[in-house]
Amino acid sequence: MATVDPMTGLSIDEERQMAAVVSKNWWLLLVLGIVSMLAGIVIVLQPAGSTFVIAVILAIYLLISGIVGIVRAFGRGIPGGIRALYAISGVIGILLGGLMFRFGPEEKVEIFGIFVAVWFLFSGVLQLVSSSQLSEGKGWGIFSGIVYLLAGVVLIINPWAVGIFVWMAGIMLLVIGLFEIISAFQVKSLAKKAAA
Repeated sequence: MATVDPMTGLSIDEERQMAAVVSKNWWLLLVLGIVSMLAGIVIVLQPAGSTFVIAVILAIYLLISGIVGIVRAFGRGIPGGIRALYAISGVIGILLGGLMFRFGPEEKVEIFGIFVAVWFLFSGVLQLVSSSQLSEGKGWGIFSGIVYLLAGVVLIINPWAVGIFVWMAGIMLLVIGLFEIISAFQVKSLAKKAAA
């Protein structure tokens, strides 16, 4: 009988298949990390009043992040539950990014805050679940998942806090981008070790 990991509900063989798929697609994590960092830098450097520019940057980030999530969902060897989480996260990111282009710079701030909060909360759960699949570099994934969750909680509590959101979003994207880039190279290194 195959041993099952109580955290994931996956057998050792399924976890190895998942790790192999993730290691082949390490560049997706690198791309997402670079986009996250660039978006964070631009947001932090923008004056607090330029909400329209920030909304466009976040919309682009959400769209790219959503596309990456969907691409990851169709990777080979990913268990059904994780595949569904990636797909749902990707669809939510694309929908929110598309909706953001319809919002004016000063309009519907509360709705925008709540939508993004839900996306952050869902992405945080996804990050925590997917990081449990890694044998190394798990700490970075857990940390970024917690950052996503904290960002979601703050926006749920006060979706009107545009100024706080702008700075928090910029700093959060910088931190998450850095950890995603580090994680990408760790995954690539693990893939090389496994292939040797």
